[in-house]
Amino acid sequence: MVEPASADAAAAGPPPAVLALLEAPRALAEYASFAVINRLLPASRAGHGRPVLVLPGLLADDRSTRPLRRLLNRAGYAAYGWRLGTNVGPTRRIISGMDAVLGKITDFHGEPASVIGWSLGGMLGYDLVSRRPTAVDRLITLGSPLYSTDPRQSRGSPFYDEYAAAHLPDYSRDSWRPPGITSVPATSIFSKTDGVVRWQTCLHPPGPLRENIEVYGSHCGLGFHPAAGYAILDRLAAPTDPWPKFVPPAWLAIHFPAQPDRSQDSRASGIA
Repeated sequence: MVEPASADAAAAGPPPAVLALLEAPRALAEYASFAVINRLLPASRAGHGRPVLVLPGLLADDRSTRPLRRLLNRAGYAAYGWRLGTNVGPTRRIISGMDAVLGKITDFHGEPASVIGWSLGGMLGYDLVSRRPTAVDRLITLGSPLYSTDPRQSRGSPFYDEYAAAHLPDYSRDSWRPPGITSVPATSIFSKTDGVVRWQTCLHPPGPLRENIEVYGSHCGLGFHPAAGYAILDRLAAPTDPWPKFVPPAWLAIHFPAQPDRSQDSRASGIA
């Protein structure tokens, strides 16, 4: 099982430059692999029309999450983009817009939605859960630096800071704190070869409703990464009470480098 690294390790600055330089070709390769096998991933999955809201990363929009939403729809879920244009961070329009979109989705379906957030989208997803806990049944984040303590830990910080003047005061760097314990299951999917954010900042501390799933991959390709896609479908299909933590099947274990301890993490955790 992957545990959070020490504060000193996580404060070492951005990922190595070579990983950043290789982001684009790796993401393209991951997209090509995803395009080949994405029709096989939903096999034996039945989403039963359950709603899933997918939030894009920094400076991305719903086009970036389209491959993932197509996968979810094929698996029987009702996947929604956020319909708020480019993600420039926690502006008033985006925060109120997420509340409105989530409200429309849950009103239409008559049940809580699952939320998937990519990078900054995952951080906004955590904030959404904290504000609307009864409207979300689980949260899955992809390469989200939820526990970042220094802007140097992300290569996206300069771009994020360009829009800081438009962000709500409660979401300034000094005010926006790492997430606390949530009342819903929370899964962080991350990669130690992430070229954008320091991977240690993505790790949840241990908890009965928190887990970390490592995959081999880039940051920019996590939303259409075959192993991440499998893990997402598995986590969406899992019951929430009791909630079993992720254990990859033996035939796929090679794609999940930090395979959880079956004796401990496969045990179901109840929601208090």
